[in-house]
Amino acid sequence: NKGRGIHVCSDLDSIKEHVKTCGKDYYGCKRTVLIQKYLDKPLLFKGRKFDIRCYILITTINGVRKGYWYEDGYLRTSSREFTLKNLANR
Repeated sequence: NKGRGIHVCSDLDSIKEHVKTCGKDYYGCKRTVLIQKYLDKPLLFKGRKFDIRCYILITTINGVRKGYWYEDGYLRTSSREFTLKNLANR
């Protein structure tokens, strides 16, 4: 997504306001909102931030909940070493 649709909030009140104003689509229907915390002390691999992407789908049909695990995940690393000196490169 190259950062499109990402909004950075620095406190709980700004998160609540963002969810209230952006939590609905053009027609007024509820949208899904994902909230995550930026880690200022991330686990590093050879000095670089990384993440492991794994996917699972959870469904509930007629009160029966099922989970489906997608076996192929992936690992990605940043192209630069992590430093708090350059906060523009998050």
